[in-house]
Amino acid sequence: MRTPNKKIIAEALEFAARWGFLTRDLFFEFFCQMSQAQQYRYWVRLVDDGYFTQSKHQEHTLILSSRSRKLLGDQVRPSRSHFYIEHDSIVARFYLSLAQKGLLDDSWLEDELMRNPIEAYTVLGCQQVQRLPDLIFDLKRPGAVAIRCTLEIERVMKSRSRYAKIALAYLDMSKVGVSLFGCVNESTEKAIRFAFSSNEFIERKRIPGTFLYKTFDPSEFNSQLRFANTEMKFQNFLSVISEDSKGKQNEKPFSEYKDKKSEVA
Repeated sequence: MRTPNKKIIAEALEFAARWGFLTRDLFFEFFCQMSQAQQYRYWVRLVDDGYFTQSKHQEHTLILSSRSRKLLGDQVRPSRSHFYIEHDSIVARFYLSLAQKGLLDDSWLEDELMRNPIEAYTVLGCQQVQRLPDLIFDLKRPGAVAIRCTLEIERVMKSRSRYAKIALAYLDMSKVGVSLFGCVNESTEKAIRFAFSSNEFIERKRIPGTFLYKTFDPSEFNSQLRFANTEMKFQNFLSVISEDSKGKQNEKPFSEYKDKKSEVA
């Protein structure tokens, strides 16, 4: 193999330092977009050159080597437990899709806010943080303040009472403009929409967007997104946010947070 592309390796290391793992699927899809033969050569080289070590629990998952941890410093996240990697990979795929298209202004992972409770209060705008979403991100809007969004991935169906508690926690997130739930199936999606269906959520514009994460399309954003009885494709959702920032859209099925300092300015 010729001299490896340092950018590919650097981006893979940066991702693993923040997320605590690297799967082969994510590496091929977002970091090493080459021929299949080249992808496999790079994947093997990540371990052979000492950047990563093979996970003992999952065949197609790597974790940072001790050498890489020393080079990357104290802020490196501990290796993620293999119990959570499948879930986190779904979150990461969504995140990388937005980042690749330059749509993100800032972002926070659940683990990062768990380690910094004070920042969690500030980011979410809660007096009490009863729940931390899997991902919080600021979505860029041309000519306007970014809109803060949350994402939760639901791989396992929960009870109605559990979803009710989750919904109540979102009422206090004053800095969150859009909440998204990626669901494993339509039954889970229906249960989440029911939890957020009371008048209080409607009046306070706290109706989340739901979608089936297995249908999420990272290249064209053609996946279907639902806000209560309103359906739109992800790409249309992004357009609505951009149009609203220009004053072209007066009604929308999601709430919006604007920083008070920005409003005064």
